[in-house]
Amino acid sequence: MIYLVIISLFLHLISFFIIVVLFQRLDNQKPLDKEKTLKEMEDLLISYTTEMKDNNERLARRMAHLTPSVKATPVTPKLSFEEKETGSSPAFSDEVDELHGTNVKEDVNEPIEEASDTKYAEYEPPLPSSEKEVSVEPSDTSKVLSLNKQGYTEQEIAKKLDMGAGEVALLLKFYKD
Repeated sequence: MIYLVIISLFLHLISFFIIVVLFQRLDNQKPLDKEKTLKEMEDLLISYTTEMKDNNERLARRMAHLTPSVKATPVTPKLSFEEKETGSSPAFSDEVDELHGTNVKEDVNEPIEEASDTKYAEYEPPLPSSEKEVSVEPSDTSKVLSLNKQGYTEQEIAKKLDMGAGEVALLLKFYKD
């Protein structure tokens, strides 16, 4: 009987020890300072958005150099029903459009072309070709996570995928195991 009491006490001590160890591990996993964690996430988001803004500005500058200047076409104002009936446009009689340098006065007798179903009766939409193979490209998120599992650093991943370092850091923080 004493033998069973000793075994019971021994098992109770072991279970208490295990409970204390698990409690300590649980406390270690909790963030120590929620304010600090929130501040870090806020700073990360701010740096990510400023980096996106810079990238967008660079893209806009590149696009401005690449796109040819678009030739402006004259825009004629729409007349109200009364102006069409009377044939006069008091607001636009002899004004000149400043942007295009054209006379704004519109010919009221010009017929208005309406869309009709006969124009599109012969139209057939293109059908998908069965010869084409559908290729699926992995998303940036999956590429980042895959490279991270392979052991690449945030900076290396950003360079490899031509992404911002803040974006990579944000993705890794959101998808952290």
